[in-house]
Amino acid sequence: MGEAGAAGAVRVLAVSRVAPAPGPDGGGAGGARVKLSFFDTPWVVLPPIQRVFLYDLPSGGDDEFPAAVRRLKDSLAATLALYLPLAGKLAYVAETGDVVVDCAGDPGVAFVEAEASDDGGGMDVHRLAGDETHDIPAFLALVPALDTRALPAPVLSAQATRLPGGRGLALGLSVHHAVADGQAVWRFMGAWAAAAREGSPVTKALGAPHYDRAAVHVPNGDGFAREMLKKVAPNLPVTNTAMDYDFSQRFRLERRTFYLAADDIRSLKSRIDALAAAEEVAENAANRNTTATSTNKKKPVSTFVALAALGWTAFVRAKGLAAGDDTYLVFLADLRARLDPPVLDGYLGNCIKGCLATADAGDLLGGDRGLLAACRAIQAAVAEMEAAPLAGTERWIQRMMTLPFQRLCNVAASPRFRVYEASDFGFGRPARVELVSMNHDGEMVLVGGRGDGEVQVSVSLDPARMEEFKAHVLDRRSSAPPAPAS
Repeated sequence: MGEAGAAGAVRVLAVSRVAPAPGPDGGGAGGARVKLSFFDTPWVVLPPIQRVFLYDLPSGGDDEFPAAVRRLKDSLAATLALYLPLAGKLAYVAETGDVVVDCAGDPGVAFVEAEASDDGGGMDVHRLAGDETHDIPAFLALVPALDTRALPAPVLSAQATRLPGGRGLALGLSVHHAVADGQAVWRFMGAWAAAAREGSPVTKALGAPHYDRAAVHVPNGDGFAREMLKKVAPNLPVTNTAMDYDFSQRFRLERRTFYLAADDIRSLKSRIDALAAAEEVAENAANRNTTATSTNKKKPVSTFVALAALGWTAFVRAKGLAAGDDTYLVFLADLRARLDPPVLDGYLGNCIKGCLATADAGDLLGGDRGLLAACRAIQAAVAEMEAAPLAGTERWIQRMMTLPFQRLCNVAASPRFRVYEASDFGFGRPARVELVSMNHDGEMVLVGGRGDGEVQVSVSLDPARMEEFKAHVLDRRSSAPPAPAS
């Protein structure tokens, strides 16, 4: 659990192990070994992904927290029986040079039960769920440890913490990215919650997962995977010495969360599309006086593109970048539907590719025109990925690590992830869901918000830059539409 001060306010009551529930024949679920795919291996050396879910329990009775813990553990056991790799360990096979998820023997997940002390309201669920600025030490104290520095390493751990006053519960999760990407993790969360609410992790809306890596077909994928492992993790089975990037900087960054309502997002997209249409009209009019013709019909901006552009331009302004400074936006694209053959949605693994948008900072500083420039750069990166989904995939992690981090904005997750709906375990939707493991100065997380059509935007940034970032986001969100073209 997190830093010394906040961790001291959280006392561990018990640590148990949740094993996958027995199959219909009464036997255990162990025995499977899943070799990591080409898409999994870049994540072997990175720290675990940590999330916290904050709940305001309905009654706050003395028996409500123990009952919630029993429900969480029982439903987790039922879900792990289907999502078996999450109960295994990441292991290195020296004979072949592969990293695998080993579920043989006795798979299971560490489950921590803890209690936060009543320290004058510091760990109160309403404060933690309502504050714009994150209480980083408190959030870190509410997620479990997952030591991934050497293999074999566990894949998943969970922590349930009773918060002061009896009404609050924090569920913390740590998961190794080498085994599951965002799409896979949120399907797992939905299945776990369904098992708690409805008695089964498989519902009409949520089928059973599949995790055979043969589903992800990449020519010479095994060879690429081994070569990538040699580059990113030359010291296996030790994994924490391969990359020089200082992930401890997360403790020096400020984090805040903003909520953009559906009307705000529609207004933002409409302004960008209207400006794009006006520029297209002007471009076509100019072309009528020349021999050139324009056939580039501009696509309407998606919610992801518009909000990523909003965050990127806010980052550029907050960082004080100027014309002549190159700046970058990194985001991940889901390749499931783009591979040949396509990969079904229920795939439990990584099937993502890094995309890179580039621009001159000066082009991103001109109000709505800067937003439009950012959108076009992001759309160009998306189009490049769609045209050749596998191009450059074997070296994208190494490419990202060579970029100037001080001018790099990183957007994680997606507004399509309905995280509040996916994490209702039968005691109500969470009051707040947050990614705790935000490592980068300029990292943004976009997920579906609590309200209909709302998007939650969380950002990690140098504290000296945060107010400027906030001012830009709020100003551009509510700006007046551009004047119509004459």
